[in-house]
Amino acid sequence: MSENIDKTAALVVNEGQIVELEITDMTDDGKGLGRLSGLAIFVAGAVPGDKVSAHITRLKKRYALAETITLLEASAARVQPPCPYYQDCGGCSMLELSYDEQLRIKRKNIITKLERIGALEEPTVREVLGATDRIGADGGQAEEIGRPGKSEETEETGHSEQIESAGYDDSESFESMLRYRNKAEFAVAMTSAGPLVGFNKRGSNKIVDCTDCFLQKRATMAAANAVREVLRDKLLTVYDARHGKGFLRGFTIKVCEGTGEMMLIFTGTSKQLPNAEKVIYTISDAIDAVSTDEEPYFLQSVVVEVNKAKDLREPASAYEVVAGSNTITDITDDGMKFEISAPAFYQVNTKQMSKLYAKVREYACLKGGETVFDLYCGIGTIGLSMAADAGMIIGIESVKNAVIDANRNAVINGIVNARYYTGRAEQVMPRLLDKEDKLFVDYIDENAPKIAILDPPRAGCDEALLRAVASCEVDKIVYVSCDPGTLARDIKLLGELGYAFVEATPVDMFVATMHVETVVLLSKQNTD
Repeated sequence: MSENIDKTAALVVNEGQIVELEITDMTDDGKGLGRLSGLAIFVAGAVPGDKVSAHITRLKKRYALAETITLLEASAARVQPPCPYYQDCGGCSMLELSYDEQLRIKRKNIITKLERIGALEEPTVREVLGATDRIGADGGQAEEIGRPGKSEETEETGHSEQIESAGYDDSESFESMLRYRNKAEFAVAMTSAGPLVGFNKRGSNKIVDCTDCFLQKRATMAAANAVREVLRDKLLTVYDARHGKGFLRGFTIKVCEGTGEMMLIFTGTSKQLPNAEKVIYTISDAIDAVSTDEEPYFLQSVVVEVNKAKDLREPASAYEVVAGSNTITDITDDGMKFEISAPAFYQVNTKQMSKLYAKVREYACLKGGETVFDLYCGIGTIGLSMAADAGMIIGIESVKNAVIDANRNAVINGIVNARYYTGRAEQVMPRLLDKEDKLFVDYIDENAPKIAILDPPRAGCDEALLRAVASCEVDKIVYVSCDPGTLARDIKLLGELGYAFVEATPVDMFVATMHVETVVLLSKQNTD
């Protein structure tokens, strides 16, 4: 290690100093990374390949923060971002990069963390399965969809000028790749100038008032804009934390691409939705106005998520259905049906979800008869997609409502070889396999191969869970991760517990952001 890297930031630069940097990498939050005398400097507004003049804004002990003053030489991968909110909104950290460059950076980031945190040497990481890729049912990449070379402006989008400037020539191809999110969480605020409905500014709690977002469906944005209208007409009040008054703290919209059903979840301070009839009809009419034969969306469910906690990240105290059904139902490309409740987790990119699950099935390589432990199973989507090739699917999830959804999803898909349990997997899984325990299950073949599917939240797996999985001597682990850092940490521990990293395949579930899903295959080492 170079001695320069051990220097404190204050020995290399001063706060307020202007420096020239070549940007070589990108951080998880979308900042460019450059180095000066070995010191890492994270630069807002810069991307890999840029040469910039940057203003040092803050010094930490081992790194510095900076902002781009002048773009001295632009990266060859730079494109003009089509979104007018890009510079302020924190949602799309990679929208000013070509799509090929986005995929390159994501794959490099995974490899770097597997090597640095996971202590792996030259790990096998396949090319990223991108939004322009088609893959076969076995998870193998079949072909890449070419980007058309002709520009067309349609009455529907009217975005051709922006799209051409972003390096994409066909509006339909561009929007089908970007408008991928089936879930959007909106922040709200009331100002003297009127209501704000949108997303938080990058690195801030201040709200960017967005009338359109290229990651969201048109129906989603129509509903959000209708909420702004409802607030402007004072049919709903925004919660004022200082005085503890008001109703609305935010709202979430879920969309099912396979059926067109939508769910609107108001996060409020009481179970009652004020002026419910007017509010619901206003929003429903706005969705109907943008619905087309190609995108036939409609409002199926309206729910109030009651949350009076000071911190909105605290769990809701109740969910009250005020109109429509308790759940919405999606149908995937392979014909699977999934009911989704208000608190349920569902992958946000439906098209890419099919590729993700195909890769999980490829790595699991089921021959029939295997027992598959679907841990952090949520509403059962991964395990149920594998049930036809398995002996038994056993799902474990700590959220009771998700387990109810998973059992229901097994029923509506006619799947009889799946069982779901509520609890912490590290506690429940060993008991299910212990003949002396009352939870012992005798409906599985104890000689059948055991496979564990891990799909934890961004924080990764609890160490106790990894140790429990290893103690149960599963033959193979397929790990699905949305955070390369915690993935690498967990792979290192699994290696110490006897499971060898085989390979990884990233799947781009989050186009235009630094986030990426990664599917990893680990195999039990022969200890003889």
